[in-house]
Amino acid sequence: MPPPPSRITITHLSPPGPSALSLPPSLLSSLTFPNTNPPKPPPNIPAPFLSALRVRIPVFVTEQHCSLAGEIDADDARSWHWIAFDGEQPVATLRLVPVSTTTEAEGQGEEKEVVVMEKEHVDLHDEAEGRDGRMLEPYHGATKMWDGREPYVKIGRMATLAEYRGRGIAKRLIEESLAWAETHATELSPQWSEEMGNIPLWEGLVLSHAQKDVQGWWGKMGFKVDEGLGVWWEEEIEHVGMWRRVKAVK
Repeated sequence: MPPPPSRITITHLSPPGPSALSLPPSLLSSLTFPNTNPPKPPPNIPAPFLSALRVRIPVFVTEQHCSLAGEIDADDARSWHWIAFDGEQPVATLRLVPVSTTTEAEGQGEEKEVVVMEKEHVDLHDEAEGRDGRMLEPYHGATKMWDGREPYVKIGRMATLAEYRGRGIAKRLIEESLAWAETHATELSPQWSEEMGNIPLWEGLVLSHAQKDVQGWWGKMGFKVDEGLGVWWEEEIEHVGMWRRVKAVK
């Protein structure tokens, strides 16, 4: 039987940078099938990031049938990662994605979406709709819970190994990561530049792209569903947008 939450230790990792995107496919595959002999990871990969993947890949790829190729993305390089351990065994994880001004198209240098901008400019309904009519991205143009300008951070890649669920470990990760965020608003805010103009600091707004079937759990964590964002599909799983505000210390 897994230990109670009080015996679980939690650590966090600062943004690992581009090294997080350089994992060899053979290493990722070995995390999907943990009984295989994994290759030695590159020395520039932080050990805590590998620990996070040892939770994320069994949960998202093996259990939920998400694509292995899409599990690591550009946000991993610039996010803070929290990992819960039972001894040396990683058992749960999440990441906190800082405020950004742009999201680059995968594998390209072009700007895909401006995050910190006026609301009327984020009506992405046509681009968010897939060929079968299902929404593939949230519909920002209809939200009444975000003004389209205020910076927000995104909490995601929340995963707990099946045998450790129901013991409050994920709740501890949420609480500890957001408590850290409250006192690190400057680090989570976009870096000012003359081209960007007057970008406000992060003031505590947090967004979760929550899987729809666990939105009740996120509700217990203080997040509220944004009906305006709609329901969209990521990796064949329905998602909803949920917001929470914490007290950011300037």
